Amino acid sequence: MKRLVLTFLLSILLGLMPAGSAKADTTADVTVTAVPSFIAITNSPNTWTINGITGSGVIATSTTYYTNPLGDTTAPSATVVDGECRFTVTNTSTVAIDLTVNMGNFTGGDAMTNGDTGSAGGTSYGAYAWVSGATYATEKQILKSAASTAIKTSLAASTNIKWGISLSTRTTAWSTGDTQTATATITATAS
Repeated sequence: MKRLVLTFLLSILLGLMPAGSAKADTTADVTVTAVPSFIAITNSPNTWTINGITGSGVIATSTTYYTNPLGDTTAPSATVVDGECRFTVTNTSTVAIDLTVNMGNFTGGDAMTNGDTGSAGGTSYGAYAWVSGATYATEKQILKSAASTAIKTSLAASTNIKWGISLSTRTTAWSTGDTQTATATITATAS
């Protein structure tokens, strides 16, 4: 009987002793990650002298010029390749984006205006933009003063792309040889 009582007391004492490294947790952590919807692009280079890539930098009437490094009057291939595009958009966005280019009127001298049709007129120019990988004939987009159609939709986050411009000069002669400038603005928006 003494032995039974002793065994019983030992089992109670063992049950009351801490179990070493085993312990019950009463809390647990959760790591919460937030990735903001962030849109950011840069464009390089940020200048273009029409007919100044391989030409003299002087433009003629009724002529189409391209930002093609292979030649100022050389149109891109049927399917545009990187080497035919002057500009590179570096995309650090965290979401898919659409890219749109608008181009305003020239200022200075006998300035050309944007006819917003892609075709030149008496005193107006017409312009298009395209991206590498596009079918040039059907996927280039008219550069309007505002509200142009996107040249690229659903560009994946952190994906860069090359692009270019073609510009057809006015059809009538200029009254002065003064330098003209215009601004083409490429804009990224969430897809």
